[in-house]
Amino acid sequence: MRKIPALVVTVGLLASLTACATTPAPGSAGCPPTGDAASVVTATGAFGEKPDAQVPSPIVTTETQVSTLIEGTGDRILDGTPVIIDYTLYDGTTGAEVEDSGYDGSLNAPITVGGTALAPLASALECSRVGSRVAVAIKASELSASVNGGAGATDDAPDAAYVAIVDIRQSFLAKANGRPVLGAQGMPAVVRAPDGAPGVTVPASEAPTSPESHLVLDGSGRELAADDTAVVQFTAVTWASPSTVATSSWTNGGSATSLPLADEQIPAPIRDALVGTPIGSQVMVVVPADETAGVPQPLVYVFDVLGAL
Repeated sequence: MRKIPALVVTVGLLASLTACATTPAPGSAGCPPTGDAASVVTATGAFGEKPDAQVPSPIVTTETQVSTLIEGTGDRILDGTPVIIDYTLYDGTTGAEVEDSGYDGSLNAPITVGGTALAPLASALECSRVGSRVAVAIKASELSASVNGGAGATDDAPDAAYVAIVDIRQSFLAKANGRPVLGAQGMPAVVRAPDGAPGVTVPASEAPTSPESHLVLDGSGRELAADDTAVVQFTAVTWASPSTVATSSWTNGGSATSLPLADEQIPAPIRDALVGTPIGSQVMVVVPADETAGVPQPLVYVFDVLGAL
């Protein structure tokens, strides 16, 4: 079986809140199934520390399966939820360890349930709780495809599996949940799809010649600090007629991303708008054209502030 190269790096580079059932948990209706491929895996050791695992081999599976090893007491993971994890990955054919996250807090890029980044692994966490340790059996071809942009490992047997033992360290909002704020005159209007993805209508007037920002939704969480890494979803559209989507995390993989606000590579208007913004907010930022900064035309950004690291 091929090793998945640099899973930690892949995670770093890189939603409708639907309840699963009356008592949502792995194995419940609408949640990831349990099964022998996952339940035969055992592990000892404290949550947050690298486990001592027993992975009988060979393990094969025709679908993703989940088994809860430690039941957490934190928030329930729902569709669209970004999470921070630690993990150890094993080759289901041999039971040998492939790689791990380090268990040192260095893996701080979220993966999102329902997003394309590591899709089978992220989706397997739905219905579990923060603080849980779960064993996940995943088809090798599906996990490889999610890492390699759709190209699975062709030298694997059809039912070959990877096994991941995952500690769910932290979760974030799936979308901004603040109270609506009246729109500002001359600024674009924002509407939201049920999953939180924004639609932006740009006015016919000329774009501002200096940066502007405006709260669309005012969250109730703590304010972002200048040294925080913000967890966000975002959309950027051109201020033009017709306006077009320049980029969007909602449609480009559907995964939340982390922005280190102290990083000088983050454009100053965006950094300035986000610092001091409460978690749960949606904030609009208009960035004027600036050829020297690599912004050839005015852009309108809409950020959902989902959390902070």
